[in-house]
Amino acid sequence: MELKTFLVADIKRVLFPTVVTMMLLAVLVQGSPAQAHATLVKSEPPRRATLSTAPKQIQLWFNEEIEGSYASISVLDSNKNSITEANPELVYEDLKSVVLPLPDIAPGRYTVKYRILSVDGHVVESAYDFTVKNIAQKK
Repeated sequence: MELKTFLVADIKRVLFPTVVTMMLLAVLVQGSPAQAHATLVKSEPPRRATLSTAPKQIQLWFNEEIEGSYASISVLDSNKNSITEANPELVYEDLKSVVLPLPDIAPGRYTVKYRILSVDGHVVESAYDFTVKNIAQKK
């Protein structure tokens, strides 16, 4: 009987601190939510689009609000030259969207490069291409 009491006491002495430590770790891990970055959810023109008419603007939509004054969008032609000096503008009806007006552009392949600052302070940058077809290329 004395041996059984001794084993139970040992198990409690080892098990109790282990269980308490595991519970604390579980609370700490679940208590700190992950901070997500803003991600592009839609673009106009869309990624890899082939357009029959040139777009008048680039509009980007993100999954969270962005800081409009820190947004940067550039559109490059196939020679990597910027085609506009305009600055992007935040869409005030939708603080998750930004617009860049475009001049008239010729047929060809274009790259949209963007860099934005989400309201949580994370910088996100990426690029995508679209193509404007030459009317002679139409079938």
